[in-house]
Amino acid sequence: MNYTRTFLRESFFAEEIIPLNKKDFHHEINVLRKKEGDKFIVFDGKGSSGLAQVFKLDKKSFEIKILEVLPTEHRSGIDINLGQALIKNNPFQFSVQKATELGVKDFSPLLTERISIKRQDYNHLIEKCYQTAQGACEQCGENWLPVINSPQKVENWASASKAATKIVLFPGADKKLTDIDIKESVALAIGPEGDFTEQEIETLTEFGFVPVTIGNRILRAETATIAAISALRYGKKEF
Repeated sequence: MNYTRTFLRESFFAEEIIPLNKKDFHHEINVLRKKEGDKFIVFDGKGSSGLAQVFKLDKKSFEIKILEVLPTEHRSGIDINLGQALIKNNPFQFSVQKATELGVKDFSPLLTERISIKRQDYNHLIEKCYQTAQGACEQCGENWLPVINSPQKVENWASASKAATKIVLFPGADKKLTDIDIKESVALAIGPEGDFTEQEIETLTEFGFVPVTIGNRILRAETATIAAISALRYGKKEF
């Protein structure tokens, strides 16, 4: 049977009855119309999931019971650490959503010279990214949430990367993505509208990043995210 999926911030164990805040589960109660006895899948974003049941639902309370804890899932495929330049909110959240669905392990918003948005509350941005990622995991069946880091400068992100393969998408690159020998961990840098500046590309290459192109077409940043991650996974025969 196909059950709906719901993210739980807390850990859980079999036979546990968990009281939940009704405001945080508006979708389950008011959209999916869950009622007492209904079953669904819960997951914690750290690989654990379980079969749950609505135990109590009335005007004041919402409680679920964990019927069974399912086997823990390990992350599959190559580890991808995505450095995505901050762009306008809707396209950026689209990138977060699709990167999560495609199994990105680590997501870092990058502050670039050609940033196209005004300075904002970064704590709010990170929380919004987590909400987007949670929804993506609920939809696609992924039990692992990506780590979402605070926005940081390109050089700080690049210098901290320990990935075995480091690539940056750049239209003027001499190499194609398919020319690169992809290892089991990848750091992928994707620029903003107008792309990275020459200075930023130079900084990235100083830290071991190889500029690559994914074709002659100029893609939107959010489109490039999907194309590049898909190409990486296809190249490792995961598709």
